[in-house]
Amino acid sequence: MDSGVTTTVIGLLAIAIGLLACFAGYRVFRIVLPILGFLVGFGIGARLAETVFNEPYLSTPLAWGVAIVVGLLAAVVAFIWWYVSVAIAIAGLGYAIGYGAATGLGVGATPALVIGIAVAVLFGIVAIVLRVPTGLVIVVSAFWGASALLGGALVLLGRIDPNQLRNGTVDVVIADSALMLAIWLALGIAGVVVQWMTTPREEAPGGGPVPAV
Repeated sequence: MDSGVTTTVIGLLAIAIGLLACFAGYRVFRIVLPILGFLVGFGIGARLAETVFNEPYLSTPLAWGVAIVVGLLAAVVAFIWWYVSVAIAIAGLGYAIGYGAATGLGVGATPALVIGIAVAVLFGIVAIVLRVPTGLVIVVSAFWGASALLGGALVLLGRIDPNQLRNGTVDVVIADSALMLAIWLALGIAGVVVQWMTTPREEAPGGGPVPAV
């Protein structure tokens, strides 16, 4: 696949999913989380293809095939099991944090992948055990969406390469500049506010009333 087309597709996909997750993550929960699950699985699958099969990141049919298969498996799990779907979304954030921190500390690609997956599993287990409340789902989806949105925009603008999104977008966005960090925080907060205001009254965080829309 032409590298320019690949870059555009990945950038637009990240922006579209980011917008949906940031501002409507909980409201369309059953739709968004399988999508997030697919995106998380897609990224991990592409990284596995690169590490295990020595395939360039999303540059060969095999790399795309592995990424899509892992993404679809994650999406199916997210669609079938409610709390597992929440765990997958939160695990994605954990993977970004773990892999990003390891990479920032100069750890090699393979150990960083292992660390990222380990942190993702830990986050996912904690999410299932604690039966994550609505409020946390809103916060995670809003900030995860803000990260994906900005990451996709940076890809389209040529500020980062698509393969920099393989470890999640949080660390990429934050590392880009203080301005990007401020925009990320602003988008995340705006997403939380919008989602809270549009969440059905009986499902509002803390059980309190939600303004009518």
